[in-house]
Amino acid sequence: MSDEIKDTNEIIVSISCLTYKHEKYLRQALDSMLMQKTRFAYEIIVHDDASTDNTATLINEYAEKYPNIIKPILQTENQYSKNVSITHKFILPAAKGKYIAYCEGDDYWTDPYKLQKQVDFLEEHPEYIATTHECWEVDENGKMLSSRYFYGYRKRGVYTLETHQKKRLLFGQTATLMHRKEAIELNEPEVVDKYGKIKATGDVKKAMLISIRGDTYCFEEVMSHHRRIYSGGDSWSAQLSKINVNRFVFDECLAMQDFVREVMGVKLNYSKLLILYTTIALGKTILKPNKDKWDNFLYMCSVFPNKTYILVKIILTLIKYPFLVLTTRVSGLRHRLLYGKA
Repeated sequence: MSDEIKDTNEIIVSISCLTYKHEKYLRQALDSMLMQKTRFAYEIIVHDDASTDNTATLINEYAEKYPNIIKPILQTENQYSKNVSITHKFILPAAKGKYIAYCEGDDYWTDPYKLQKQVDFLEEHPEYIATTHECWEVDENGKMLSSRYFYGYRKRGVYTLETHQKKRLLFGQTATLMHRKEAIELNEPEVVDKYGKIKATGDVKKAMLISIRGDTYCFEEVMSHHRRIYSGGDSWSAQLSKINVNRFVFDECLAMQDFVREVMGVKLNYSKLLILYTTIALGKTILKPNKDKWDNFLYMCSVFPNKTYILVKIILTLIKYPFLVLTTRVSGLRHRLLYGKA
């Protein structure tokens, strides 16, 4: 590790903690960040998006107790509903750190040396722009879920732009990520506005920016837990059961391709993933046919100008992944497609 980061009081890491109606879980999240043992200072920027429960009260309680660490940003109007990129509009301008780490208010870290390990690696390996690590998933009561909800590689690995485009959109769960601050910076306000309006989840959009700008190293160790909440109604896990996830992820790819081409002059190619999603849509239509599923499949096909090409690719994908295509359930789709067939 470089000398300037040994035993310093300078803020080296800014932790982004986004909250919305996380009253039940936030203490565990904040305590897991405050338990970090580091040779440098860090800050926790806690952003509450106008929660209607007691989340803001809890944040103020911690800010009073740890005024040099906890930096609250409390909204009176919900920003997510306005398609605002909270990270770019509020977190990054306030962040003093060289590195940005993440832990949303319903997740928590389990390793007290997580920050130190990730900073050490990035200091010693300037060729990488970010790091992630393994993560177990737990339910809303903290009970460990089965091994198929294991994020990441299950072994050390390097996540590249090619990995992002061809194999999985994400390199891991949000609470595992640490990156150099410049990895996701967007300097022009109009670009930030366009980024916020991309119809894709925030973690996928971050992975897209980071992958364009450099490689990510994935640690083997489990250093956090991600909570899957199905009953609350506001969590992403709960929303998954209400939408066509296959179509949503398909459209995510298209939206990001358009943004990057228009704003950054970069051509992303998600064709391999798009073909897989289209094939899965066909499989679902065959298994339980109805008009909505058929229309969804036809929409996906329409994205590809060459009909012979997409037909051949669908046949080849069915041959290669028959079990995956014909048995994928909504609850596991995102994990199987984006994080590997765990």
